[in-house]
Amino acid sequence: MAEDQETQKDPVLTALTSLSDVAQSGAGDLVDINQDLAQMRQHREQGWSWRRIVSDGDVLGPLSLLTKIASDLARGIGGLRRALAVGLHREGMQVTEIASLFEVSRQRVTALIRPRDADERAG
Repeated sequence: MAEDQETQKDPVLTALTSLSDVAQSGAGDLVDINQDLAQMRQHREQGWSWRRIVSDGDVLGPLSLLTKIASDLARGIGGLRRALAVGLHREGMQVTEIASLFEVSRQRVTALIRPRDADERAG
């Protein structure tokens, strides 16, 4: 029972769920984007100018959606990395071990586990 309560409050699980939600929502969009990009490529191979391709339809839509997906994934990955680094450190893993696991410098891990302003106000 106590483990269930601790699991519910686990920031790593929260970050993992958030990243999973982002990945799920972006997956369908990526299929559509791939079709749009294939159409752009086909038009170019047919001799269309880039001006015509960009002017014909919603070419910038897929590009801005790709940017949003990449940004959302980066935020989700960053949140998971930070939460996991903090969780591992709280469980006793040394900064150098976490750095090796994440393939980053120990200075980067130190920055990840350092409390942020919002964290300090909440805790």
